[in-house]
Amino acid sequence: MASNRETMDLKVSMLLDRELDSREQQEVEAALRGDPDASSLHEALRLGSRCGRDVFDDLLKEPVPLDLVRMIKTAPPPRRAVRLPSEHRPGFSFKPTATQAALAGFVLFALGGGFGYTLGQQPSVAAQSAVAEAGGDWLDDIVAHYRVFSRQPDRLVEMPASDPAAIVEWLLTSTGVNFRIPDLADNDLTFQGARLLTAGGMPVGELLYTSGEGEVIAILFRKIQPDDDGFSDLIRDNIALMSWKGATATYVAVGPSSAASLDEIAAKAAGLI
Repeated sequence: MASNRETMDLKVSMLLDRELDSREQQEVEAALRGDPDASSLHEALRLGSRCGRDVFDDLLKEPVPLDLVRMIKTAPPPRRAVRLPSEHRPGFSFKPTATQAALAGFVLFALGGGFGYTLGQQPSVAAQSAVAEAGGDWLDDIVAHYRVFSRQPDRLVEMPASDPAAIVEWLLTSTGVNFRIPDLADNDLTFQGARLLTAGGMPVGELLYTSGEGEVIAILFRKIQPDDDGFSDLIRDNIALMSWKGATATYVAVGPSSAASLDEIAAKAAGLI
């Protein structure tokens, strides 16, 4: 009887995993209608599988942390593993029943999903908190502005790059910030022109660049405020921000979170602007 019970439990698990042929599937489904225990196990495993999928679907929606993107892009190739000889030890053999295996798998799946979701939440919460601490409203305005204009390549700038002297005069007069237009050609960035916007109730100058891959990188600046933070590395959804302070202005480099070299671009711009 126990053997028959284990066989049925195994077939129930195989039914959920779609590992049965059509004839076996029909037999198991017919047996479920007359076996309350097997029907209860089938329902529990089905609900557990759906719960796990929902958890991982939510996890996949979380933004990728900028540090993780950089680690993936800059990680060195793995070294070849070398297996050293070891003393032979007698193995331990454990053969769980089908019911034990199914229940253990369900428990591990649920625990792993919950733990992974918790870890996935932490970078996002920390990044959003950092944005709130580092200047609040004006960075929110910058993110919203970048999200709109970075998707309009034909209307990316107000004043094109063909007249850099006019750009400097325009933004200097409007923002009160004296600056130079950084040459970022060594970073595969082409200067496209400039915009003037309002963020946090203040005029902000914006210099716009595009990469060879079509990514839009923006350098923004405004008159320094007492509550402006120092150099910060921030993430908002799929947009990355890096800010720093000069003697009279606060600057922000903005780009997609997948741009692994944004820190290098910000550092170079800080030395040239």
